[in-house]
Formats: sequence, C-alpha cells, structure tokens
Amino acid sequence: MAYGRMQLHPGKSSEAMYYTASSLAHGFIGLDFKNPPGDLTDVAVSDIETTQRDYWDFAHRMSVDDYVLVIVHHFPYELVQVTGNYNYIRNPNNDIGVWFRHFRAIKMIGYYSDRVTNAKSWNQLKMTDTISILKNSSSASYQLIEEWVGE
Repeated sequence: MAYGRMQLHPGKSSEAMYYTASSLAHGFIGLDFKNPPGDLTDVAVSDIETTQRDYWDFAHRMSVDDYVLVIVHHFPYELVQVTGNYNYIRNPNNDIGVWFRHFRAIKMIGYYSDRVTNAKSWNQLKMTDTISILKNSSSASYQLIEEWVGE
C-alpha cells in the first residue's frame, strides 16, 4: 500500500472545488493531458511530455488499496482509497462524473473539514502538480495520511 496526493481539476483553478466534489461524489479520481498520449498502459513514459511524466505513475505505480489525499487550493480536502484498477476512456463522459480520460474508482475515507473542524487551524499543503506518489515519509502530506489511516 502506498500514499499519494492529487488535484482533480482540469487546469481551471476557479472551478477546482466543483470538479473535485463532482468527481469524488461519482466515486472517481482521475487526470488528463494537454496533448493526450492515449491509454497509459500502451505508451512508454518517454512518450509523455516531460512536465507530465508523473501522470504515468497513475497507471503504473498506483494500486488498489493505496490512499490518496485530494488537495484543493493547497488545502487537504478528502482522503480516499483506491478501489479500482486504472481505466482509460477515449471520450470523457461528464454525465457519469468522468471529465478525464484516465481514472480509477475510489471509496471515501473522510473529509478533512470533518477531521479538523476549525478552518483557521488547517494546514496548507502547497501543490503545484497534478499527482504525486509520496515517497518521503517525513513530508507533511505523508504524515497526515499516516495519522488519518491510523485513527
């Protein structure tokens, strides 16, 4: 089991909460590319633009039972657990909550705002990329997931 963190909006920070809430309510996390390379199980990491190569991890390093901390506007929003394998859909279907081509099914563990009810005490976790597989066990995001899962 591994830990990761993600943002769930299509490059539109003014609509980050909408896309995040919608995706999670439909039971999915996912991502997409500016220049789609196709199904990530059919491409080499070198076929992906350098700035988006960490997206490859979504298909190849993330696994069922991994925990993912969802971030919105640099604050923790929700902790989820991956319940499904990597999926690719050629034409996204927003009607089912999939605005992205690359997705995984999830189950909700909990909302950060229910865990830490005073918003003035929320820890900001700066995130400028879309996805990160967490490797450093001393990072703030890793520690938060560890504490949360251990409760």
